[in-house]
Amino acid sequence: MNAIDPRTKKKSRTPSAAIQIAVLGSVLLWGTPAHAETPDSAAFVAAFGEVCIPERLSYKGTLALAEKLGWSPVITGENADYDRFMAHAADLLAREIAEDPDFIEGSDIAWFTREIGGWSHLLTISYLLTEYLDTVGCYLYHFAATEPIDPNAVTRLLEQPIAYTTDGGDPFYAVDPAALVTTVWGPPPALPRTGDTYLTFIPEGSEVAAQTGFSGLVIKFSTSLPDRAEFRQ
Repeated sequence: MNAIDPRTKKKSRTPSAAIQIAVLGSVLLWGTPAHAETPDSAAFVAAFGEVCIPERLSYKGTLALAEKLGWSPVITGENADYDRFMAHAADLLAREIAEDPDFIEGSDIAWFTREIGGWSHLLTISYLLTEYLDTVGCYLYHFAATEPIDPNAVTRLLEQPIAYTTDGGDPFYAVDPAALVTTVWGPPPALPRTGDTYLTFIPEGSEVAAQTGFSGLVIKFSTSLPDRAEFRQ
């Protein structure tokens, strides 16, 4: 999860950093949920896979698939927490662009919500065009989650072994699980052009939650676009 790099605990700039910082960093204004739950690993990962994988090579295709699957666009004014979340994301992205206006050649973030297992989830679909790399990002959040999910569900989805985890035996990646737990899978051969997949749980009361105002679960990956044809239409 590049916005909170488990190896350095610092933000790292990559060709998709602006969107990642805007989306992941925007939880600064998100409060702790009034109710919490033990997440359903299979349901959470299945929801991510069905919306983020089939059209991952297309921003517009992923948006259309999300709506087809019953994800509803977040409407400004209906939920004050969502409004603050999106406004802060836009502000962070604007700051990133201002710092290096020649780096980002195009970007957008779309926000959707849907209930899964009776709990509200937030889906973020984004694209970023740069002179180095064009990417589509797909993120699924479960803010009410109170513990990590079984990473084997992601391994099965991607057909790719775990690359590393922050609560494993490698001290290079180790992070106190009271702060966060991140599991990472390398680029899956079955999904050409898709990069690393990050599954992160931030427990309530952790030092990371104190910094971000967020506790819960997120899974995400980014895919490099083959061309910009859909943005010229």
